[in-house]
Amino acid sequence: ADCSSGVTAAYGSSGITAEYGSSGINAEYGDSLPLIMMTRSLLLLLGILLLGDAYLYSFTAKVANRGRAGTTGDVYMTVIGTKGNLSVGKVSKKELKRGKTGRFSVYGKKNIGEIRCVRLSTTSKNSLLLDVVTVRPEYGVESYYYNTKGVILNGDPRRHSGVASLQMCKQGEEHYYITTRTSTESRSQTNKIHLRMRLTGALGTTTTGIINNEGRNDFKRGEDDTFVVPGMKMVGKIRCIELFAEGSDKWKFDYIEVHCDNYRAAYTFHNNRNIWISNDSREGEDVYKLC
Repeated sequence: ADCSSGVTAAYGSSGITAEYGSSGINAEYGDSLPLIMMTRSLLLLLGILLLGDAYLYSFTAKVANRGRAGTTGDVYMTVIGTKGNLSVGKVSKKELKRGKTGRFSVYGKKNIGEIRCVRLSTTSKNSLLLDVVTVRPEYGVESYYYNTKGVILNGDPRRHSGVASLQMCKQGEEHYYITTRTSTESRSQTNKIHLRMRLTGALGTTTTGIINNEGRNDFKRGEDDTFVVPGMKMVGKIRCIELFAEGSDKWKFDYIEVHCDNYRAAYTFHNNRNIWISNDSREGEDVYKLC
């Protein structure tokens, strides 16, 4: 590529005049103007050379909204692809706040192919609880990587619960639609149940992150809520669902319906045993399976 043409396109003789003005140039910069313009040109050329074959990867990192889920410690990320790995380096602390979704981008020097997993690590004693990370290559589609077991990232697992390195991998590309009907019984509503769901079908299993409609108060008494969960494995005809409660609040449901793009007919699971869901054993079941 002709780098000199890129410099002309970026600045151009008329562009210089438009930005500074013929009289303003000498008044403001004097004899240092040639050096300033040369420095800018060199920086532009360097950018062209360095990023000419670079690949842009855009990320989101959704932090759980409970306890001390966010962190002020250093967290590092590596992306694992079919053609190699990409070291993202240290993720900014401002992107890892409790209940928030951080957004950031990095350039890689090569195409790492289909992204299979993301790996996060830390040496900090501060805990981090991620729900999901997404990755979108510059010329690709967004993929989803769920923390399916709710594992805490912590650099001192001997003193604190968690692991120093956490790997979250892609499950698939299916969208699932989950509808819950909360019971009309007194105190059956909740906004702190922090519910995950595992779907088991003829073709295997797949697990959601925390099911939640951001900005909405879900699981109100007597109301329906529908959750769209992308990036899941297509498991075929659904035989069972398994609920995992990670919140201390309790919740009671009447039924749960599940369908996906490939199977539009909903599979319905009724709470015939009138079970309450909670991770507090005095209030209900923290794990409950329906088939």
